[in-house]
Amino acid sequence: MSSDSIKHSASNALWFLPVAYTLTALWWLPEGDKYFPAIVLLTLLLWGVRKIALKSTGNTEQNLRQQKIAFAGAIVLATLIFGVGYVQNDGSITQLRTLAALSIFAGLSVNASIRPKVLITTILISGAAFTTICFFQYFAADMRRAHLHYNPIPFATGVATTLVAVLFLAFSTKHKTVRIVSLILTPLLIGSVAMTGTRGVALPILLILLALTLLFLYQRGRSHRVATAVIVTVLFVATGTGAHLLQGRLDATMTELERIEAGHNTGSIGLRLEFWSAALALSKLEPITGLGDRHKEQFQELAKQGEVNKEAANYAPYHYHNQYLDTLVKHGILGLSALLTILLVPAFLAFKFYRNNKFVFGSVLGTTFLYLVACLTDVPFNHPATISMFATSMIALLSVEPEMPAQRAESEQDLSVTT
Repeated sequence: MSSDSIKHSASNALWFLPVAYTLTALWWLPEGDKYFPAIVLLTLLLWGVRKIALKSTGNTEQNLRQQKIAFAGAIVLATLIFGVGYVQNDGSITQLRTLAALSIFAGLSVNASIRPKVLITTILISGAAFTTICFFQYFAADMRRAHLHYNPIPFATGVATTLVAVLFLAFSTKHKTVRIVSLILTPLLIGSVAMTGTRGVALPILLILLALTLLFLYQRGRSHRVATAVIVTVLFVATGTGAHLLQGRLDATMTELERIEAGHNTGSIGLRLEFWSAALALSKLEPITGLGDRHKEQFQELAKQGEVNKEAANYAPYHYHNQYLDTLVKHGILGLSALLTILLVPAFLAFKFYRNNKFVFGSVLGTTFLYLVACLTDVPFNHPATISMFATSMIALLSVEPEMPAQRAESEQDLSVTT
């Protein structure tokens, strides 16, 4: 191996550390999300030492560099807006700390790239670990909702993020072993999502599965009848099993809807309706910059005026169970714009640079859709674990070179995902 190849491999090994940590150990350790900023700072330190020692910065293909700068800019913009809001109105220091760490990591990653086999291996390890955790907690530990060290909702979002990548890997890779492992992990991860009992995450996963099944039937249904029948059967069984595991939550949903129809806004769904109504009213008080931490007092004022019911007032929500409304209330139009930029820029970049890479293109769009829908009923961008999961996954996917260099084509062909 040449000296330049060793330097390149060493650089990428250091750069990839926060991605590997976020996809794996962050979810395994108690309060693992709190260590993410330290992992980024450690990476920055090691990167600086390496740069001084090797006196090399490495080169990145120009289009790849431009798209990484675009997403890094979106994260930095959000950090600045949320930071100014924190200084003015207080708020969540954990969210701001995570965004600051991600800003450093996004900037660090601008000149970095990742080989497909490294990212694929990490994703498969993540999928196997999530599956093991969920199956153990649900069946062996007899837990009603698998979640390990986290709230079931953000934990489910983490599982679903890995599931999306594994799913598109199964449909796109040419590597036989990787495809088999991905096809095995996909239904197991579908079941794992169901074991978390999180309806707001299960819905976008179901829609993604339906869309992919219909697309596969349209493109290959006639020419690959046996494969189509097997895949459709597996997805049907996995989805049906997931629905069975979610049966208790689905029954509770029907009961809550009946109570809402009768005029009783209590329970999980009813309280959400109260919070959303309150959030719309609160967003009008400071529409540009938001209320920050002052939203709590203003919410109680609404309760005194009878704008929200007693149950909602007693709950005193830390957030409004809708990322868009929550961000609008706390950070105003500026904050909501920053949030939408983080969410949508990767999808735009995928359309521009990765149309021919089915794994990256599908994973980016699928993950974007997952979070867009999840944001309707929860606040994944308030939780350090899910903020890190989204951003580092996108950075890693956007770091896969759009077209493989000729000198690597032969050695990487077995893990090609461009089909």
